[in-house]
Amino acid sequence: MFATALLCVLPGATARAADDECRAEQLKSAHVTASARFKHKGEDYTKVEGHLTVKVPKSWVRSADLLLNGDTERYRRAMRCLLRYPDDPFPYRDTEGRTKPPKVTVEEEWVTVEQRVVTWVGTLQTRHFGPWSLTVGNRLWRLELMRPPALDGARWQKVTVDLGGRAARSVSSAPTTGDTTKLTWARGKTGGKPPEVRVTLQPPASKASAARWSEHPWYVFDPLAWLPVDGVFIALLLVTARTARRAPVSAPRTDAETRTTRNLLVMGWLVLAITVVQMLDDALLAHFAHQGTALFWTDQHRIAVHFGLALLTGLALCVFGIPGRTAVLLVIAATGYVVAVACRPEWFALPSRMWLDWDEAPDEVRRFRENRAMVAFAGACACVVFVWLVGAAASLLRLWRSTAAPTAEGPRGRFPHALLIAMVFVSVAVSAVSVWTAQNLWEHQSWLSRRNADEMYGVRHVATLFNEVRWFPSNWLDWFHGTHFWWWGPSLAILAVLRVRGRAADPAAALPPPADLWTLKVFFVICVAPVVGWYAGFPLPLLPLLALWLALVGLLAWGTRRAVLYQKLFPGHRLHEVAKESDRRRLLKAARRHRELHAQMRRVEQGQQEGDRSELEHELDRLHRLPHPSPPPGLPNTWIRLPPSIGPVELALAWGPRATWWGNACRAAYFAALISVPAVAILTWANHVRGVRWTDKFLQRFGLVDTVTAAFSMELLWVGAGFTLGALWRVLPGRRGPARASGLALVYAAPVLVQLGGNWIIDQPFGTWPLELSLTLLVLTLTGVAMDVDTFRGEKRYWPTKASLLLSVYQWRTASVQMAFLVGQLVALVTIWQQMKGNDPMILIERSPSESAGGEGPGN
Repeated sequence: MFATALLCVLPGATARAADDECRAEQLKSAHVTASARFKHKGEDYTKVEGHLTVKVPKSWVRSADLLLNGDTERYRRAMRCLLRYPDDPFPYRDTEGRTKPPKVTVEEEWVTVEQRVVTWVGTLQTRHFGPWSLTVGNRLWRLELMRPPALDGARWQKVTVDLGGRAARSVSSAPTTGDTTKLTWARGKTGGKPPEVRVTLQPPASKASAARWSEHPWYVFDPLAWLPVDGVFIALLLVTARTARRAPVSAPRTDAETRTTRNLLVMGWLVLAITVVQMLDDALLAHFAHQGTALFWTDQHRIAVHFGLALLTGLALCVFGIPGRTAVLLVIAATGYVVAVACRPEWFALPSRMWLDWDEAPDEVRRFRENRAMVAFAGACACVVFVWLVGAAASLLRLWRSTAAPTAEGPRGRFPHALLIAMVFVSVAVSAVSVWTAQNLWEHQSWLSRRNADEMYGVRHVATLFNEVRWFPSNWLDWFHGTHFWWWGPSLAILAVLRVRGRAADPAAALPPPADLWTLKVFFVICVAPVVGWYAGFPLPLLPLLALWLALVGLLAWGTRRAVLYQKLFPGHRLHEVAKESDRRRLLKAARRHRELHAQMRRVEQGQQEGDRSELEHELDRLHRLPHPSPPPGLPNTWIRLPPSIGPVELALAWGPRATWWGNACRAAYFAALISVPAVAILTWANHVRGVRWTDKFLQRFGLVDTVTAAFSMELLWVGAGFTLGALWRVLPGRRGPARASGLALVYAAPVLVQLGGNWIIDQPFGTWPLELSLTLLVLTLTGVAMDVDTFRGEKRYWPTKASLLLSVYQWRTASVQMAFLVGQLVALVTIWQQMKGNDPMILIERSPSESAGGEGPGN
């Protein structure tokens, strides 16, 4: 250890070690080129790409080793000579991202090694990537070329630094060529001193801010900025519950109404409490530890606190959900094991502070490895997952079952045992995969380490692996609740309220009552609407949320003026007050006859059929009327003419395929569930599989399972959008399904457009939002078309295909407009797809700023 430290301190010793290890005198004829390229625009964080090319002669003693398998020590030793410091036995880098190993090619006299690396400036730490070192300050960043010692005597032909459109604040030494934003150092011949490259630049303010927000104390403001959104959500839920109580659908209020409203309130407060814990646990504990407050909990026993918080939040869901007896027994057993691990880690050979220091306490690491303590810790993580899964499933089951009459045995004993068994396997799998991905991350970051030549490699390997896995309890809460469950629970609670009210509503009522309209708006905000608003590392989600709410309110206000059923018949009466469900059969017959007469008129005009046009017009006039709701005495057969722009077809389409708004909502949700399956596959590919994203899943703790849950969440999102479309079918403006769907799609796009505007101002990427907006519009449009076809489902047997029926329903002129609209959407979707296929993203490997803020442990 002393010798290694001495070699690292003394430059002369380092050079001699490089000479002995790498035969540096044989590398003097090597040709080297290096470049660093900053990219500020179109990135969340500044991206810096490093490129190093080393052309070594075949006479170099280790040139043949460059062609060996990457797992061999000879390969790693040769690569250390060309890429790193050969005397460092553990060249570990967590700030260097690579999509693939260095590329090695062989020529007649040369062997060429080409390495491409990348780093994102997400924190203020010093970042090493390739031959470069980037020191990140609050406002100024310094880039330095750190030449591998074995290549000091090589011919550095060309070194290039592209500052991404920014002029340097200082440069040393003077470049050979270039301009204010791109500098080049070149050497024309062998020999002489290699270039000393040091460049200081001032990045854009937005990128400097994005890196600074992950530092103390700024990382505390990130969760504090998100909390107002949760406050808005709980306020909406409280108003929804109050509105439902004040306007019951039946008198007296049914037990189901009371249960669902109470569950909505409890779930809202429960989710808010868990969200506060989830958002503040890491940030506050890190802040208190930095301030020296309650170090016993915030520093020495921080992981035990994370275990306790994750366990308590899961148990709170279990108390609300009241699972069956078997599930309760298993939850108690899992809780006991987690408590034992957190309170008495020495029983399981775990370190008392849940931190392994490979340098100061190697014997503790060896004891940890010999007693397989990682298995004990992973088991505790699996127990936390199991408690959470049982609590979440039980809570969702309680919300949905509250809409039905309670059974004699009560809520206990109805938790499916098959689901319980599946949860056991999922919990174990999630914990095991977490350890596996931590191992993959270690392999990725320490790929040049001396694995067989030094016994301390195994000690450091085990310590680093555990120190990465130990954050599982906190990360689980951040991922499962912070990404998914925070909106699953409230959405299902609102849906249960709507289900009870929709089933108990008066079938004669054409429109949802005001209380249900309010509840539907809240459902759309919580379940369907995207939550965006991240700018330069700081969240501002209230502005996009306000844009969404204003767009939704504006759309419904516009619907009260332009929707078909809101059209005026005569003073004091609107169409929805006259059209009744009892008239539905007659309306469908009138709509069919209306289409037939129009077809006959077209044939008469074209000379294809003989007939009296006046008779056809007279019959059409008779179809454009409805029975008077309150005829004068002695005139029971008084009729009212429909508005000029409304015909029998428009009236039937405005009513929808089902008798009630709840029936239309369920029908549209069904169509959206089927139609959105290809869209889910496309968006899953774009967000989780495209380019190197899939490879990166093997380095992320919840990467693989997140792919599945994200696809499931996307499906739920589009099903929720379809449900809202069907529920508001009679309220939305437009005479055809695609027109109604377009209005709702614009509401969905409102917060995203605000986000995209902010992204354009501060040069953040648009990501896959254009693709998602296009898919959402397409899914809703096809759902609207399906609803229109389903309205006339009784005629399906008279048409060879559904397309023929659709053309008849829309009629030729409007059908061409609708088809052109649909084709335009498909063209836009294909264009976005082609653009994204050629754009391979690269994912940040290191811990994200939100995690690294609270991820510092003792010894770091």
